[in-house]
Amino acid sequence: MAGKEWRTLGRDYLHRSPWFTFRLDRVKLPDGRVIEYGVMESGGFASVVPVTGEGEVVLVRQWRQPLGGFTLELPSGAVDAGEEPREAAERELFEETGYRAEGLEHLVSVHTSTGRSTEVCHLFACRAVRDGRGPHPEPTEFIEVVRVPLGEALGLALSGGITDAASVLGLLWVAGDRGPG
Repeated sequence: MAGKEWRTLGRDYLHRSPWFTFRLDRVKLPDGRVIEYGVMESGGFASVVPVTGEGEVVLVRQWRQPLGGFTLELPSGAVDAGEEPREAAERELFEETGYRAEGLEHLVSVHTSTGRSTEVCHLFACRAVRDGRGPHPEPTEFIEVVRVPLGEALGLALSGGITDAASVLGLLWVAGDRGPG
């Protein structure tokens, strides 16, 4: 839609943390009005659907402060500066669950909230193999590892028992690749 682009007039960075940066853009709209628009900048994250040889998905239950409650979701975490998403997926799976990724496959990369954030989720799937050296969660992570049959995990995603968008997408994707039954 030529001529409908917004034009950025300036940017003020209001907050920086290890997890994200928040900026306020001053923007000129196609009709000439000028507004302020808040944007969260993020280096993105990698999320992985780890399926064991027994057909179970390795999930994590953890507290999510913005929601004020626990969630059940796929292992995931930030892609660090200079790190490839594939490396982040392998690292996060091991740190959070103690499983290694075999046959790690990139499924898709998606923007998580195009109206509010630059964040990209890099979604992977793998065969999960237990590694006796882990898990090693970060100091702020208090994680319970939960193994759930793939069909049950898919049911949780479809019924609202799993609400994390990356987890829902990953479970739907992997279940779709396996076909019915």
